[in-house]
Amino acid sequence: MHKEKQKKIIYYKDELNDDFAGTKINAKKVDSSFKFVHKNIIWRFFSWLIYYGIAVPFLGFYCRVIKKIKIVNKKALKKIRKSNFYFYGNHTGAVDAFIPSLISLPQRTKIVISSDGVSIKGLKNIVQMVGGLPVPDGLSGMSQFVKAMQFYNDHKYNIAIYPEAHIWPYYTKIRPFKDASFGYPIMHNKPIVAFCTTYQKPTGLFKKHKKANTTVYVSDPIYPDLTKPKKEAQKELRDKVYNFMVETAEKYSNFEAITYLPYTKSPDYIAEQINKQNKN
Repeated sequence: MHKEKQKKIIYYKDELNDDFAGTKINAKKVDSSFKFVHKNIIWRFFSWLIYYGIAVPFLGFYCRVIKKIKIVNKKALKKIRKSNFYFYGNHTGAVDAFIPSLISLPQRTKIVISSDGVSIKGLKNIVQMVGGLPVPDGLSGMSQFVKAMQFYNDHKYNIAIYPEAHIWPYYTKIRPFKDASFGYPIMHNKPIVAFCTTYQKPTGLFKKHKKANTTVYVSDPIYPDLTKPKKEAQKELRDKVYNFMVETAEKYSNFEAITYLPYTKSPDYIAEQINKQNKN
């Protein structure tokens, strides 16, 4: 009789700040010296070539054929194709970074990333060419970052933001997130398209080799209310995106490839408490 594979369990301490990407990168500081926008014609040519000639075909094949990621309601983008817009989605895997690009083709998408993404030696330019736009580590560099966001909006790039910030692989719920990043759609008067990556029980010929089936659900456009004070409009956008993601995850994400439990339920925590009691 076939024995079911035991699921991995991850214990978390902080829903807002824990990261389980599994990468060990010595992150370099992104500050005012970082070049957020490249206007050199040669750089831009190779960026176009690598994006459409390598990244799109290779990663598109990987997502569609290997991972068999399904995208639902992509037709919602027809209403806003003449403009550009902001993507907001849950962060449940490294491949997440390319999902907005896959959804919005043939339009190009910039993906807001952490400094880790541009800290690997020899890959900084490649990461930027395929869409990576790192967030500054502090106030230094923030004004240049804001100018870069304006530049890419002016040049009709879509911009993808992951408000959860940290990767929790195959997580089936939505973590709490702040409304800080929702100021940009208001600043640029652009609509938002939310998406939610969900997971189902593996099926198909290679189901024994898959962690889960993946389906991405896309929202209808969400527009900022410019008649309201900025902070109020910002919170409203955040709540609409959060509610869409929560409702979608609860409805369609029904298989846990990895189980996440609070640290208070972990063997280490229980052992700590027992040791404390014994010492007392």
